[in-house]
Amino acid sequence: MKKIYNDIQHTLAFLLLMIATACEDFVTIEPPQTTLSTTTVFQDESTARAAVNRIYIDMVQYTQSFSSGITSLNNMGGLASDEFYNYDSFNDMAPFASNEVTPFNSAINAAWNQIYNLIYQANAILDGLEKSNLSANARGPLEGEAHFMRAYLHFLLVSYWGDVPWIETTDYNLNTKASRTLASQVLGNIISDLLLAKEKLPAESTLRIRPTKSATAALLARVYLSMGNYLEAEQQATEVINQFPLESDLNTVFLIGSVEIIFQLQSIVPGFNTWDGDTYIILSTPQTVVLTSELINTFEPIDMRKAAWTNSYSDGTETWYYPFKYKVRRLPNITSEKTEYQVVLRSAEQYLIRAEARVNLDNLSAAITDLNMIRSRAGLPTTLASTKAELLLAIEQERRVELFSENGHRWLDLKRTGRLDAVIGTSKPEWQSTDALFPIPQNERNRNSNLSQNPGY
Repeated sequence: MKKIYNDIQHTLAFLLLMIATACEDFVTIEPPQTTLSTTTVFQDESTARAAVNRIYIDMVQYTQSFSSGITSLNNMGGLASDEFYNYDSFNDMAPFASNEVTPFNSAINAAWNQIYNLIYQANAILDGLEKSNLSANARGPLEGEAHFMRAYLHFLLVSYWGDVPWIETTDYNLNTKASRTLASQVLGNIISDLLLAKEKLPAESTLRIRPTKSATAALLARVYLSMGNYLEAEQQATEVINQFPLESDLNTVFLIGSVEIIFQLQSIVPGFNTWDGDTYIILSTPQTVVLTSELINTFEPIDMRKAAWTNSYSDGTETWYYPFKYKVRRLPNITSEKTEYQVVLRSAEQYLIRAEARVNLDNLSAAITDLNMIRSRAGLPTTLASTKAELLLAIEQERRVELFSENGHRWLDLKRTGRLDAVIGTSKPEWQSTDALFPIPQNERNRNSNLSQNPGY
């Protein structure tokens, strides 16, 4: 975990004061004017806010990131499952499509390090705020954001790698020797962080570019579902659904002002809306990924999502389909107004979380109602599924066509429900059950002898 704690003595302020911030807008980047001690940073509300902003900025400023774009976890999961075909010449993305990833894969190593770097930042923020003289009103929301992000980042790790180190300190000696924590314990810690965040966070955020109570409830619903805690998943999802309606027009779902969006990452790079839009929209023969024919063929004939959220490019002899949820590949110029941010949480997922939770709680009629809310918006008739087994498969299918190319949902759904072997194992000859977890980066194991490897690698 070298890169995670690399240059620990480098002051947090030096990294953070690169950003000039306002209350809700944190996109202006300027050269650092001074270097302050970490203690000094957290004595002033504006610089403390800059520290928190740095987490979001680090997630969206680079095209090669774990959070969006070419090397994202979403891309890895989409290739590893049945969503994407690979056309990327970057050699370390191709093994995901064939489920032959090794511990030496550079994309795996980069994602692991990027995530733990951000966890370190969240811990440094919590440490600094604890020692600061800021008022409780000023400190509380910032602590809430740091707890939310620490939970979210650990949830990504445990979802893709299983047992992972739970890091809650900035102590270099402890962190560089950390062993893997059982996934169940990591998830328990995530819940604790989110419940604490929910107490501290505000109810609303302008443009929904910061975590809020609703965003925390939405993430809690996702985490509880992954744990099989269906009652809590239903309750948290209901809280969100009561406040965030579905957009009626599929073409407006991913716009900045969408009423459906619960939490999104603000675009900060001039000339670009999202790295996902830049990655997925193709204007010539494919260079990154395209949607699989299996996914395209699984849309029902009258499903309006196929027309609204997919598009195609043809060279005259072959046609490729690509995600078209984000409508803009690149803006006309660097001063163009942004129209889309990277969506992390939206209410459609919450309906499907609640539907699955309700099926597992034997409330089938209520689950059918939730499922039909999503189907109705897509122009589809009510579901014909009626038994518990039928409904679980119907929800799986609905998640497939509603949430494709978003946040690795398809891969994580099949893993959560124990269906990877049945679905991926029958379509990919190289598949092994142990492929359900990504390998721990070998570079990190070389530096930390306490890190064990996942089976099969």
